[in-house]
Amino acid sequence: MIADGRNNLLKIGGNGDIIECWRKCYEQFKDQTKDIVQELRGAGSVDKKCQAIFGYLCSNVRYRIDDNGYQWIKSPARLLKDGEGDCKSLTMFIASCLHCVGIPCKVRFVSFDGEDQYTHVYPVAIDENGNEIIMDMCETDTDGTPFYDYARPYIKKKEFLYQ
Repeated sequence: MIADGRNNLLKIGGNGDIIECWRKCYEQFKDQTKDIVQELRGAGSVDKKCQAIFGYLCSNVRYRIDDNGYQWIKSPARLLKDGEGDCKSLTMFIASCLHCVGIPCKVRFVSFDGEDQYTHVYPVAIDENGNEIIMDMCETDTDGTPFYDYARPYIKKKEFLYQ
C-alpha cells in the first residue's frame, strides 16, 4: 500500500457534503488495506480481529484534529504515510480493514449537542452474534491511549451499514 503523493482528499463544505464525500471516498478506498489485514483472516473471532486492527492503528497513527476550516479525508495509504489523521481518516482506515476481512460495520456520524451538525464519526464492527464493537480511536486515556470498544454518549446519530 503506497501513498500516491497527492495531499489527501479535501472537502470544504457543509455537514452533508462531508458525509457524502466520506461515503464516496470509502467506495474508492475500501480495498486499500487488503495487504495489511491478510494475516487477520484466520485470527479467530471478530473481536480478536478488531483488536488486532485497532492495535495496529494505535501503533502506527495518532489522532490529530483537522486544522480549523479544513476537512481532510485521507486514504488509508495516505493516513499511514502521514502517521496522523482525524476521525474521518481513522474511520476510513478501520472501515477498509473490516471490509477486507469480511466484517460488517456501521459508520456512525454523531452529534454531542443535538444540533444539526454531526461533529464526529467512528466505525462500529458487528460480531458473529450481531453485537456492536466500537472502534473509536479518538476517545483516549490521559496518556493518549485510545479506548477499545468505547464511545462517548451522543445525542443524535446517522449511520450507514457496510457489509
